[in-house]
Amino acid sequence: MSELLAVGTKAPPFTAAASDGNTYSLADVLKTKQVALVFYPGNNTPG
Repeated sequence: MSELLAVGTKAPPFTAAASDGNTYSLADVLKTKQVALVFYPGNNTPG
């Protein structure tokens, strides 16, 4: 994704690998839980 989302925009559907070795899709997790998405630059990336 190369474009920025405006504040309040719903997150697009995605699937991501987690640190527990499982893969989760946002849609599946939202069926049973609330989700807070936080984005930050990775470690050792130029500022």
